[in-house]
Amino acid sequence: MTNSFGRQRGFSLIEVVVSIGLLSVMSIMAYQALEVVMATNDRSHDTMSRQVNLRRAWAIIQRDLLHMRNRPFSDGLGQLERPYETDVSEFGVRFSRGGGPMLASNPSGLMRVYYGLDDARNLVRTTWPITASPRYSDGNTRTLLSDVDEVIFEHLSEENEYSENWPPLNSISAPMLPKMIRVMIRLKDGDSTSRLFPGVVVE
Repeated sequence: MTNSFGRQRGFSLIEVVVSIGLLSVMSIMAYQALEVVMATNDRSHDTMSRQVNLRRAWAIIQRDLLHMRNRPFSDGLGQLERPYETDVSEFGVRFSRGGGPMLASNPSGLMRVYYGLDDARNLVRTTWPITASPRYSDGNTRTLLSDVDEVIFEHLSEENEYSENWPPLNSISAPMLPKMIRVMIRLKDGDSTSRLFPGVVVE
């Protein structure tokens, strides 16, 4: 009696090559999709981080301006700076602020605050005790924002006109403090925000 057995057929070389090719294409597509997801996540994280830093910077600026005081500041050379003034040539704002910690070295809690942009386009805040002098002390510097394109402080005068300079140029009898301060911050990525700070405290 003759026994017959069916022959088992395997994969051909062409089928194996096609399968590997399909697997490669699917792997590339999956990797590209993963890259897109990771890039989107990174952008979302960067955007959230910028927003957090921006909100923190605004909170600090608001506290400083709302605690502004009508107190002149010694420049260390026998001259007094106005309670609030700007640099004419470039962005920079200096003013006296109250409400700080009352320490043995500064029992009044008053300080001098300076806002400016450094060479790396960072918005920096530097403070000195009201009894210190920028001539003899570097102060305490803190970076508030990075990648800043522009910062503008505009000041409302008694004539109800805004000016980036304080005291306004060609002003003979400008008050020590502006009536209102409008601040605009523009970042290098194009984001721009502004705030208006009314009701400056005058003592």
